[in-house]
Amino acid sequence: MVVRRSLTLWPVASVLLVLVVCGLATMPSRPNGYDIRLPQSLQSGSLTTGPARATSRFRNLSLQPEAAKLSRRVGQRFIGSESDVSVLIGEVITGETRVPLRVVRRPDKRGESVEISANGKSLTWNADYGFNAATEFERSLIERVVFDSADAFVLAQLRGASYHVIGKNVRADFGGADNYDGPLWTVVRVSYADADSDTKPESTARVFYINSRTGLVDKVVSEARGEEVEAALDGWTTEKGETFPTLIRWSIAGRQIMEFKVINFDRSSGK
Repeated sequence: MVVRRSLTLWPVASVLLVLVVCGLATMPSRPNGYDIRLPQSLQSGSLTTGPARATSRFRNLSLQPEAAKLSRRVGQRFIGSESDVSVLIGEVITGETRVPLRVVRRPDKRGESVEISANGKSLTWNADYGFNAATEFERSLIERVVFDSADAFVLAQLRGASYHVIGKNVRADFGGADNYDGPLWTVVRVSYADADSDTKPESTARVFYINSRTGLVDKVVSEARGEEVEAALDGWTTEKGETFPTLIRWSIAGRQIMEFKVINFDRSSGK
């Protein structure tokens, strides 16, 4: 089976590309921009006022079969406690601009709270209060990092999102050649249309391509400002019981607009 999707024609000046380039330009890299430590407020023991609770006691991640399957595939972060914290350290790159980025994800009853430190500037998102961003670029950066991810696919069920399996064993080619040896995907559409308006992403629907062989997300397709955005998740690796991509590339109509390279990973457990 092949899923055909229409590609947005590349405009003279992509609105999203201009937004990304101009936004990153306001965050020039600093010598001390990389901080691979857990934030002080998120150090083990300072996350909760009570004992850690097993995730299975306060949230059900088995409501959607495909999400439950992926949650088991990517590691321990969905079966730990509220006190567990995962930290990705890396840099966002577009053109000649490179900005240090630290992503801190902490589970909670409605999914997770995410703190993004972009060269020292703090941006946050959680399911209760939504986006904490001052500019369009900051909001767009939060959306790309938070929602174009395996974590978002697993946790969307807790925020009222709907899941629809478009197809299984979907091929990348359109011709149906007998000697095809490319990837096969389970393609799932996740819609936030019925989720809370203040916390749902601008792209109210995302299509996840889950590799049938690896069980991991290869790419996420969404729409922003009338343009189709594809996030390619590459270089999956496992550290400290967690599986995550080390490179995410965002592109529009085949033209790359931004990438996030992971340099380091840390995990703090409240167990």
